[in-house]
Amino acid sequence: MIDLARISPPNRCRNYLLVVRLDNARAIAAAYGEAAVNAAMAHLRAAAASFDPVEVRAVNSDEMILLGHAAMLELDFVCAQIEAFCTEVCLNPMPSEGGAILLSVSVGHSDPVSGDLNDASALAEARARLARVAAPAAAADSATAQGQACYRADMARAVRLLAQVAHGETFFAWRPIFDPRSPERVLQHEALLRYVGEQGEQSDCRAAYEALERLGLAHLLDRHQVLRVLDELEADPHARLSIAISSQSLSFDLGGHDAAWTDFLARLERNPALAERLTLEFHEAAACRFWPGTLTFLHTLRELGVGLGLYGFGSGHASVRQLAVLRPNFVKLDSAFLRTAFLSERNRARIGQLFAQAQSLCDRIVLTGVETPAQIRLAVEEGAEWVTGARLGRASTRRAWTHLQASAGDCAPAFQTPAESSAASVPVAFTPIRTWQSPVF
Repeated sequence: MIDLARISPPNRCRNYLLVVRLDNARAIAAAYGEAAVNAAMAHLRAAAASFDPVEVRAVNSDEMILLGHAAMLELDFVCAQIEAFCTEVCLNPMPSEGGAILLSVSVGHSDPVSGDLNDASALAEARARLARVAAPAAAADSATAQGQACYRADMARAVRLLAQVAHGETFFAWRPIFDPRSPERVLQHEALLRYVGEQGEQSDCRAAYEALERLGLAHLLDRHQVLRVLDELEADPHARLSIAISSQSLSFDLGGHDAAWTDFLARLERNPALAERLTLEFHEAAACRFWPGTLTFLHTLRELGVGLGLYGFGSGHASVRQLAVLRPNFVKLDSAFLRTAFLSERNRARIGQLFAQAQSLCDRIVLTGVETPAQIRLAVEEGAEWVTGARLGRASTRRAWTHLQASAGDCAPAFQTPAESSAASVPVAFTPIRTWQSPVF
């Protein structure tokens, strides 16, 4: 980090107070012991010392108070420092006797002031901002012996997954959302994270990602993966892509108040056309618990032109009234309904009922889990315009329809106004660019 104390004139500098909290301190203490928490705080102190100019004022059981010094640059400069600090700490596991541990850190800051700080007033401001930060890792369950064992197992999986991403060992496979009547007509492609197994096979990262999510740390990977999808969109102007992220990631207040997703927003502001070809998907459970800033996050992305997809519809986590608040552009029915549709007439009728409920939220419904010709026929009979699944839509790292010649009949409208939709071009399968390495990792 640039030493602003040396390059900024005294009359162009400000001081501010930071409160750094170890969000998963309680979970770490339960799963690894109090000694691990003490080591984590020492780890944080060493990390803070490397961010010049920052002075450590106090270190408590699960928090640290810092005095920061910043030049009077743009208003969000303090938030940028906070994001850099949290990224550095959270993505570098702390070694311990029980295995590497990922730390979850949140930071609250006071308003910058010239001259000496009133510590009491500045501390109150910093704690007030810290209270508004989304901290999913603080809710991780490790109260029982079984919970503690699961926490350690999840931590090992999560550390391994982030290491695979950092070393370029993961890649995207692309699964099309297509018209069951005309499979060459594609709405968009879903990004599915994969790694190469021991026998050279494609392996799903779902189990490791779910472990990361249980730890409350899914946002660390989500933000990195969304940036990779933006790279793909920049590389292919015909691509329309979607990626599923955790409901924990639907906030700008991760790590610090208004301190997350800054790179993502900056890239969309530089190239607004990317937003029109990107869809972020999240589970319907997002409607059951809003993290701080969730609705602000969704509204901001919608205003930028990013599509919002809701998956898992009908799985029983939320009511239609709750989901209406999220205002999705398209809804995916939970795949369990299609898998069980042929077991009874009641199960078959349930799909039509779900379609009717989903149409009260938006006009674009996707039937997921298409695996067999019989399920394709059922989708057509139920009037599904779009489906996704292994049948005809197997995920691939290569183009699914290499020789497809796009025509007006193949076009799938984007998530725009009717006038804009009529001019939108169809997304066709494309060849992914080389694996992109984020400077964050």
